[in-house]
Amino acid sequence: MKKEICTFREEVREIIDQGYAKVWLNKKASKRIDYIFKLGQEQFIESEVIAENESFILLGQNIGANLKKKLEILFNNYLN
Repeated sequence: MKKEICTFREEVREIIDQGYAKVWLNKKASKRIDYIFKLGQEQFIESEVIAENESFILLGQNIGANLKKKLEILFNNYLN
């Protein structure tokens, strides 16, 4: 799974570097959420859930509909 997460992170980095967005990936561990990585510029707006499954949750800020769809596809390809 480490390889998938690393590849996912690199592909997300390519998308995020094109704009002013921030995303971070967390791993669900029982009732807590463990931080894995974050990419992008710090924002002072509320975060939203981009994609989620039983093991991971991808959060983002300043994510447009187009970017959200791309991130959902990547999430499903690598982490589902």
